[in-house]
Amino acid sequence: MKKNIIFVLAIMLGLFYSCNDALVEEYHSDVTQDFMKTPNGFKMGLNSVYATMKTMYGYEEGIHGMMNPGTDELKSNIGGGNRTSNMAQYHLENYNTDNEYPRKLWEDAYYNINTLNYLIENAATVDVTTSALTETQRNQYLGEAKFMRAFFYFNLVQQFGDVTVTTTYNTMPVTSATREDMLKAYDVIIADLLDAITLSSPSPRMNSLESGRASVVAARHLLARVYLTLGWAYDKSTANYPNNSHNKYYNPGKAKEFYQKAYDTAASLIADAPALGISLMPNFADVFDEANDAPTIKNTEALFVARMDWDENNVYGGRSTLNHYYVNGYDAYLGERNLKDGRSYSWNNPNAYTYNAFTNRDIDTRYNGTFQTVWYATKLQNGGKVTYAIDGTSQTFDWKLTTIGDTALYYPGYKLSAAQIKAKTQSRTGKNQYIIFTPEAYNGRNIFPTITKFLDRTKAVPNDNTDRSFIVFRLGETYLLAAEAAFKNGDNANAAKNINVLRERARNKTSSTSGALDIQSSDVTLDFILEERTRELLAEHCRWADLARTGTLVERVKKYDEGPAAINIREKHMLRPVPKRQIERVTTGEPYPQNTGW
Repeated sequence: MKKNIIFVLAIMLGLFYSCNDALVEEYHSDVTQDFMKTPNGFKMGLNSVYATMKTMYGYEEGIHGMMNPGTDELKSNIGGGNRTSNMAQYHLENYNTDNEYPRKLWEDAYYNINTLNYLIENAATVDVTTSALTETQRNQYLGEAKFMRAFFYFNLVQQFGDVTVTTTYNTMPVTSATREDMLKAYDVIIADLLDAITLSSPSPRMNSLESGRASVVAARHLLARVYLTLGWAYDKSTANYPNNSHNKYYNPGKAKEFYQKAYDTAASLIADAPALGISLMPNFADVFDEANDAPTIKNTEALFVARMDWDENNVYGGRSTLNHYYVNGYDAYLGERNLKDGRSYSWNNPNAYTYNAFTNRDIDTRYNGTFQTVWYATKLQNGGKVTYAIDGTSQTFDWKLTTIGDTALYYPGYKLSAAQIKAKTQSRTGKNQYIIFTPEAYNGRNIFPTITKFLDRTKAVPNDNTDRSFIVFRLGETYLLAAEAAFKNGDNANAAKNINVLRERARNKTSSTSGALDIQSSDVTLDFILEERTRELLAEHCRWADLARTGTLVERVKKYDEGPAAINIREKHMLRPVPKRQIERVTTGEPYPQNTGW
């Protein structure tokens, strides 16, 4: 019953200008609004917004497809039910204004913004004189509501540029809308985050804050990213909003101001982190260990998470398919799937740029903390032959699995000669003649190293979807935001300092001495920062926004993508198309503008 009430509540409060006629016919919002002014209704309204994080971070058509494939890091494979490929490959016909990915982000954002507008407008009228809701709790929820409104608006302006901005609850659907300068949205975003910092609970590690709820540290991290993005918007060195005249924003003084604000905000969060119970996990791989997930909340690095692990009677309930996307076709050789190695979707895999970005692998643990290198036999296989080119010459290797538990597949991540491969695999008495795939064998479909960050080995069977929490913001990225802001303000010393904290965490402590991975101020460039973000944040739903923010999306996709994206990408792809459905629903007043080129 609770789930049904919240669903109806979300439908009623989600009314906004692009809703369909069915919502008009079934409109009952007076009852819902009265309920929302009660302590329980106020809390449930906020929970209905958090429920969207499940689909945003757990579904194929969610933020995953918007941020990861179609960049310099990752390419999208065709087939196997992968709906992301048209957008990720910038298909010149099939990636259009009716694409489901931008449409979902747009409609979900405004659906929830309208709900949040109601909560924020009416928070002061909610009864806090009973035990059902204290004034402190009400203020905390108000802070969370302001954080979530900023969160949705920021996703909109990153993806679409200019958007419609409203902070007033719409009681009925309307047929007109104005698309306003993105700076108006930024004004709302910044004001909301500053309020959230005042009102919210200080940390996910304090006051027994329920996992998945926003806190001050999440707001501070997001504010640093917002300031940094605004700095780039004012900077002459980028034109990352092509639907606007660049001169409209060019202001070196403003750029410097927002770079400094970004640095100060990130640096202060880093400085305050220990007192707030926040710290980098000791080892890079610990960040993605299932044992550190919610609800145990052992992950001290997580600043804000999208929860998937609540039961079906809870508003957050639902599972994600993210644990399958980056799993390679190992089962073609092992003869079966297994729980440890996961279910193979093989939808997305890295470009060569990504593998090459992981330098110093002997002492930097982030390659092995990101990619699987070894698979072990789970059943006997008669094997056969594997053929691929090494240095341009076709080479054939025998394989046979005779020993369960012994090595079956090995992806070393670097080149080996045919003689080296045969020496390792062909004369193993009593053991498997296992398969070695070097980077020259990676085929863009099934043969590539699995990305292990999102695997879920706690499920009953390999085919199960995951209910693991997804880390939306983590302290590791806060250091990189500080580094980028410092670099843009000409402070390479502090840029290197923040990067070196992460590199020291990544250092293999058993085979190297302290500082072995440190860089110097002179090493810091934009390319280096982007490569460091790859090493640290690969597939963590940041990359498209990183490249759009820095104005490097088109350049780097053309340079590094190995598929159709490099050929298809255009300047118009620096922004997403406004959904066709949005434009068609504006039937009164001025037509709703589309982004240039779409």
